[in-house]
Amino acid sequence: MCGMKIVAVQSDPHGNIDIAQLQEKAVEHADNLAALMVTYPSTYGVFEEGIREICSIVHDNGGQVYMDGANMNAQVGLCKPGEMGADVCHLNLHKTFCIPHGGGGPGVGPIGLAEHLSPFAPGHPLVPQCAPEQATGAVAAAPWGSASILPISWMYNKMMGGDGLQRATEVAILNANYMASRLAGAYDILYTGTNGRCAHEFILDVRGFKASVPTQPSPPFASARVMCGFF
Repeated sequence: MCGMKIVAVQSDPHGNIDIAQLQEKAVEHADNLAALMVTYPSTYGVFEEGIREICSIVHDNGGQVYMDGANMNAQVGLCKPGEMGADVCHLNLHKTFCIPHGGGGPGVGPIGLAEHLSPFAPGHPLVPQCAPEQATGAVAAAPWGSASILPISWMYNKMMGGDGLQRATEVAILNANYMASRLAGAYDILYTGTNGRCAHEFILDVRGFKASVPTQPSPPFASARVMCGFF
């Protein structure tokens, strides 16, 4: 972990980051604050309504914001991580850009940097002319990623076009809310936003199953949360 220490910030009852606690911890650790890692929308399936304030708090206390791009299929065509205040964001090609998800991979995708961080991006010995001013060493064997995987996402983007990519985002969000609405009542939807809606995924709380079937052996996951996503 690069010698870093992780300081966890709790969520509020609606699944959002507890901004008051974030402020408190950011000030407490300001002398050593390196970065905040945030997923938007969150893994709980809600859009962090205070995301810009969250990024500002971190910046005001000397840190950078790393946004997990795992849920970009709820953003493409609608919003931009840079406009929210993120300094770094990776774009997962799985889910959002048509690469299969699961089975251990593939873990490939571009990483976007704010302009002030671009001089520190990784370089590569095979393309020294493309190395940024203060480049670090290579982080992958192939300079531009996997030649067997990237063409799939390239073709997906070319065939979808800008309007199609935005439409895919809108349908992902619509599908998730449709399913959440159909399942509500039969299951507890763990978190929703201010308007009672989710992002492109949501969590079903099935912990009640264990209490409702006391005579049956409980499998290890009986009290876990099940996440339904639409990719």
